[in-house]
Amino acid sequence: MLCVFTLFLGQITTQLPDTVVVETRQPVPVAETSPSVTRVPASDATDAGLISIAQAIGGIPGVFAPEQQGEGTVASLFIRGTNSDQTEVLLDGRRLQPGFSGSYEISRYRILGLDSIEVMRGPSSILYGANALGGVVNLRLVDPLATKPSDTLFLETGSYGRIFAGFQAITNNAQGNTPATNGTSVGVTASHDDGWRPNSYRDATTVLAKTAWQLTPQLTAEVIGSVDLAKEGLPGQATPTHLANLNDWEKDTGWMISPGLHYNNGPLAAHVFWSHGGSNVTSYTNDTDIYGTSLYKMGYQLERDEITAWADWKAQRNLTLELGLTYEQTHYNQVDFLGTSSNWTDTIEGLGVWSRVNWKATDKDEWIVGVRQENFNQFAEKTTGELNYRHKITKELLFHAKLASAYRAPSANDLAYGTSGNQPLKPESNVGEEIGLRYESALPNALSWTLVAFENNLTNLIDYNPADNYKTFNIAKARTRGIELGSEVRPAKGIRCFGSATYLETEALTDYQSIVLAGQSLLRRPKWDLNAGVEIIPDDDWTFGLAANYLAVRSDYDFAEGVRVNLPDAVYLRGWIRRVINERSEISLRIENLTNESAPPTAYGYAAQPRSVYIAYTRKF
Repeated sequence: MLCVFTLFLGQITTQLPDTVVVETRQPVPVAETSPSVTRVPASDATDAGLISIAQAIGGIPGVFAPEQQGEGTVASLFIRGTNSDQTEVLLDGRRLQPGFSGSYEISRYRILGLDSIEVMRGPSSILYGANALGGVVNLRLVDPLATKPSDTLFLETGSYGRIFAGFQAITNNAQGNTPATNGTSVGVTASHDDGWRPNSYRDATTVLAKTAWQLTPQLTAEVIGSVDLAKEGLPGQATPTHLANLNDWEKDTGWMISPGLHYNNGPLAAHVFWSHGGSNVTSYTNDTDIYGTSLYKMGYQLERDEITAWADWKAQRNLTLELGLTYEQTHYNQVDFLGTSSNWTDTIEGLGVWSRVNWKATDKDEWIVGVRQENFNQFAEKTTGELNYRHKITKELLFHAKLASAYRAPSANDLAYGTSGNQPLKPESNVGEEIGLRYESALPNALSWTLVAFENNLTNLIDYNPADNYKTFNIAKARTRGIELGSEVRPAKGIRCFGSATYLETEALTDYQSIVLAGQSLLRRPKWDLNAGVEIIPDDDWTFGLAANYLAVRSDYDFAEGVRVNLPDAVYLRGWIRRVINERSEISLRIENLTNESAPPTAYGYAAQPRSVYIAYTRKF
């Protein structure tokens, strides 16, 4: 039977003993969550040599996260067929800066410093507001109060100039049986890739850190922080009618710092945090192609503040009430360094208030109802709601049904050049439905699986009006629906089988962005995304793994010719071997694209990176 994970490895599991926080903002055992929630342990990903967030989540059912130009490059993120700018990305529950386009460049973030990656598929605006139209990805940092102190060094080299170094340090003041009252965890990475195409180099540095203090048994204070720096060449498409660009580049800088407090005395749990961060992107274009000569140097700067507070009160044994609010302010500044475009500056503010009720009607039945009201200074207000029902069929089998609405706020790019007819934009909307099952065996290493059927109905999608100088307006509609299956099983000692299957139908219900007509499928999303693999551990010293990813029935748009093109079906294979030298050291080998598949993983004109080999060394201190 297929199992939960993808080409990225055989390393994500649905049967996880640890907790997730993404569904409720409170720690909940995975077995008690919706089948649309998946937790990816960071240790599992790094054991297979994976470094980027895109690689680590790419095999989750319903998630398509290909890196466009190969290892470490810009990644797309399609959850259940929604756009990359319709998914919220969080760091320990704090919203990361989505940039001017509203999209998150998830390849900017690395795994070292993380405890896990949590993904919640489907409408999620009740707790997380803007951009949670398609789902949420929460990068959960290592908790230094609950983790044994250690230091880990990771080094890797390989094809196309790959040089990678990472260091993770965890320290606290725990003594014997006395638990820690303060601690710090830090993950630092630096990498260089020449890239396999001309002008596809990338240099990147990231820092993820968390410090926590146990002030009293009920009260914990923390400060989290992140920094990411990158510069990369932008080769562009490579097709018979569109040559690669050899001069374009982009430089990215992002950062965030966020103090917070957590209080828990049993019946009452309360949380508050403030986060302050920003990003600065400089993009340079100087090339000649079929469209003529272009010369631009643009800067995209933003600073963002967020204050979020919420409290859960267990009013009765079977009744929990929740109330929360979020205030956010983002200042945008678009700078034209060469005078070939335009400057623009603006400040967008939003205030959201939400409430939820969790009622356990019986020992087996649970209802969750929520509503959120969002107000903005620049566009129309938005109200979203959510209704969940869960039923424990058996101790190991959970049934879940959900009806929810969500939204995506207009981005800076949507507003910077004016709106059609000067009409205010509305947030993009989604009404999603899903039913599913989660099976978590009570026996160690036994079969676990999830199965979900879903539908998203998208309205007020923001498009560009060709009759009004391509200014933005709310017009487009679309629908996505499908089935997700994930499973893992260990049929014998030292053998683990895993896999996932996603069947996705997408349809534009109106003409959209002048390139997708009503009745056509949305671009780039595969109808079939199948993953399967096996990992064999014959003894304590060796691990062998092989995984395959099959993509079928997908299309893109050739802007040079002005026509849709069908992308070929493709199979991508990856293999890995780990050898434990001693209790502190190990080496590993991974091979990507074993069969040298050339079909584009995501977009027309961006062929797959050829077969690549990487060797890594890990040392624990």
